[in-house]
Amino acid sequence: MTFSMLGDIQDQTDSAALWRLVLDYFHDHGVEKISYHHFSTDLRTDQSVTINTDGFSREWVCQYIERKLYLVDPITELAQSATRPFRWSDIENLMRLTPEQKEYLCQMHDAGVGDGLAYQVFGPGLRNGYVGLGTGKSHELPLPLVLDFQLVAQAGHLRYCELNPHGVPAARLSPREREILRWMARGESNKGIANRLELSPHTVDTLVRRIFDKLGVADRTTAAIRGMGAGLIVP
Repeated sequence: MTFSMLGDIQDQTDSAALWRLVLDYFHDHGVEKISYHHFSTDLRTDQSVTINTDGFSREWVCQYIERKLYLVDPITELAQSATRPFRWSDIENLMRLTPEQKEYLCQMHDAGVGDGLAYQVFGPGLRNGYVGLGTGKSHELPLPLVLDFQLVAQAGHLRYCELNPHGVPAARLSPREREILRWMARGESNKGIANRLELSPHTVDTLVRRIFDKLGVADRTTAAIRGMGAGLIVP
């Protein structure tokens, strides 16, 4: 089944469809939360990190991006050098934590993130990434399943890099599209945005679909999260 999934990944022609395919695979195998970080160099020197999530609370994701917690997140830091997947809950036994990292783990616990698996994924030109899979289970998963997850995560990342050879296309948003994205992030409906900006509902609907296409997303929440991660939305 995993090899069939690898073929399906290669058949995808846009980022949104690829994301949905990978989400469906992991959900079908009991994964509750998925986090995908894409970056080109070390997190501590490159703050332009693209983040996609599913299953996490919006409050936690917004906090993670707005406060740039990925700069102190010890799980993603260790994943960049780890050769094997590891559980989030093992992080304190795997590396020496700074006070800021210990505080981060407390915040993560308070947010109810739970436990999961951490994977590093590799791409061309140091376009590496991190995939976190929240399993909500404290016991070990069967090793074949852990390795299957790694294969799918790696294949998905490589296909994403192929579909976006120059990185995330977020910078191509027009000023009007950025303005609409900002209101979307604040929870405003299309009708409400139309009233605020004195545009027709049809125009707003068209611009929202265009934003989705440019960001490679399929829903408003993911568009808002990606917009924040790409620096397109100033909180």
